[in-house]
Amino acid sequence: MPELPEVETIRRYLDRTVFNRTIAGISGFAPTIDPEHLPPLSDRTITATSRHGKYLFVDLDSGSSLVLHFGMTGDLLLITGYDSDPPYTRAVVSFSDGSRLAFTDSRRFGRLRWIPDRKAFIVERRLGPDALTISRETFLTITAGSHQRVKMFLLDQHRIAGIGNIYADEILFQAGIRPLRSLHDLDPIRLSLLAAAIVYVLTTAVDRAADFDRYPANWLIPHRSPGERCPCCGEPVSRVMVAGRYAYFCPSCQK
Repeated sequence: MPELPEVETIRRYLDRTVFNRTIAGISGFAPTIDPEHLPPLSDRTITATSRHGKYLFVDLDSGSSLVLHFGMTGDLLLITGYDSDPPYTRAVVSFSDGSRLAFTDSRRFGRLRWIPDRKAFIVERRLGPDALTISRETFLTITAGSHQRVKMFLLDQHRIAGIGNIYADEILFQAGIRPLRSLHDLDPIRLSLLAAAIVYVLTTAVDRAADFDRYPANWLIPHRSPGERCPCCGEPVSRVMVAGRYAYFCPSCQK
């Protein structure tokens, strides 16, 4: 599933490829797009892109935006010339210069919608602060008094937006905290370490274009499977079920 680093990588790709292009039309299949709530957007020009959590926003010169959520397998690809649409294309944004932006999604959980106001959308969805830029002070505020298990908290998009299963495991590994620990049991020093780990992991992943092969050798991500060993101490990696998903951790390095 595309998490914050993958979505930010796609956003930067759009900045390089579709900025200032003028839309000729949008086509596609439900439920990826909702034709009944998609106004005519021909002659609208892309003026900026932004992101909040796992949502990508494409701002238009009308003041409105397209918002994309990539579900489990969504991605974007700019097509120029006479190349065919790639497999699993669910929606296409056509531009006045003949190029096309294809929204591919084999699992069909991704969505492309038009919204009149980006900031109002974030409020309506009750999204927490963006995880990439969250400050220590904000993190201590939103965790105050919480008895949630720490991994469940990291996955709660209403508390902090952008973290999914894979990066939650890495953040907890870097912070040395087990996934089933309660936030209430963590002292301010541990919480500060966790806040720093969030920014470190996500910033590093974004800087390396969310390419797992380029991640540091001491990261857990390449070892998130049964039978693997901790890259730091060599102990077998353990896993436990949290909110219906497996959490991987090192029982020696994480307390």
